[in-house]
Amino acid sequence: MERLHEKPRRHIVLIGLMGCGKSTVGKALGKLTGLPLLDTDAVIEEQVGMSIPEIFRKYGEKRFRSLETALLRYLLEHQAPESCIIATGGGIVVRPANRPLLRRLGFTVWLHAEVPVLLQRTAHTANRPLLQDTDRERRINELSSQRAPFYAETAHWTLEVGHSEVFEIAQRILERAADFSEHGKNAFCGGV
Repeated sequence: MERLHEKPRRHIVLIGLMGCGKSTVGKALGKLTGLPLLDTDAVIEEQVGMSIPEIFRKYGEKRFRSLETALLRYLLEHQAPESCIIATGGGIVVRPANRPLLRRLGFTVWLHAEVPVLLQRTAHTANRPLLQDTDRERRINELSSQRAPFYAETAHWTLEVGHSEVFEIAQRILERAADFSEHGKNAFCGGV
């Protein structure tokens, strides 16, 4: 495990509740840096050959969280030669083993948004298994309360996203990532 800890932190990792903008901000970061975007949910869907809701229905949340852990370990053990932007699923921090893995992957940013913003952003989506057949506002409040300590423990930096413009958020993350990087600004601008 020590070998994993010694690897340089070269990725930008986005964490936060569903609807906070991880995928959208990840795409903006990709455009600004030229770095590829890796969406952990999309990778798992491709590996399993099912959508996230199907995985939840067939195997349950516990199995899905195990798949997330396996993916994080794989990313640490088989680090690509270049940096990338990693957008994670909202619940990836729930599993205790995932929190240190996320921090080891790179500069980890908690995109924090208030519940009304999350409600608005998740209003028209059917791809959120934890919001199906439930009072969405109550459920998002529960998830926010349950997960906030885990996001705080995992993040190197917390950014309140609210109604900020996407490229402004991305630029602020890049500025902080450059300060964080042990390799200087080039580590997050397409350089190795």
